[in-house]
Amino acid sequence: MKIFQYDTIDSTNNEAKRLMQQGENPSFAVYARQQTAGRGRLGRPWETPLGNVAVTMTVMPPEELSTQSTIAPLTALAIYDVLKPLIRADDQLAIKWPNDILINEAKVSGTLIEADRSAIYIGVGINVETKPEHVPYKTICLSELTEVKADQLVKDLAVAFEKHHTRWQKEGFEAITALYNKRLYRLNMPLRISLDREKQTWEEGICCGVNRFGHLQLKDDKGQIKAHSAGDIDAPLEH
Repeated sequence: MKIFQYDTIDSTNNEAKRLMQQGENPSFAVYARQQTAGRGRLGRPWETPLGNVAVTMTVMPPEELSTQSTIAPLTALAIYDVLKPLIRADDQLAIKWPNDILINEAKVSGTLIEADRSAIYIGVGINVETKPEHVPYKTICLSELTEVKADQLVKDLAVAFEKHHTRWQKEGFEAITALYNKRLYRLNMPLRISLDREKQTWEEGICCGVNRFGHLQLKDDKGQIKAHSAGDIDAPLEH
């Protein structure tokens, strides 16, 4: 995967779109050592100060558009594979559905996926040297655990992503669903999911992993399993 590298940029997703408009063909990646106007899910800001990773991998949309949503868990698998060898054996690495990465239940990586008719833009942020402090969840950076070179991390991520993406194209998400579920945060444990943006309405259940569509499955106290295609998840509150 060809990588376009910048010292500072507004947004790697934005630059990837600009490159597409200039005639660049996917697949390629845009990497910036510093991002000044990054975004997370639901329009939330995502900080990328100098030393952290902001990279957007750009690929063609799948022929079957209904499978496009599973590129989020696919990306999480690639990030997981790259980070796993870097952390200590007693540190807990997990995928928080659909594509956040946690170390010891603190967020180290987030992904924003955008798409148009010509491409899918998979923007990944990884806390390498520093972490955001003023956010309503725990965060961590890799420098707290190990020494990491951001440039090499991006190269390794591009390779890991291409591996999973190639398999996904040939065999579908079903081929890697079990692999994803093994790495899932709170698998077979109680979990809750918000059903509204304001997080006023929640459903709780036992996390049964994702199905072949990448939807999160929760089993209620009556044994009924319900699949969710969207929402923010969290550990249940203490009663």
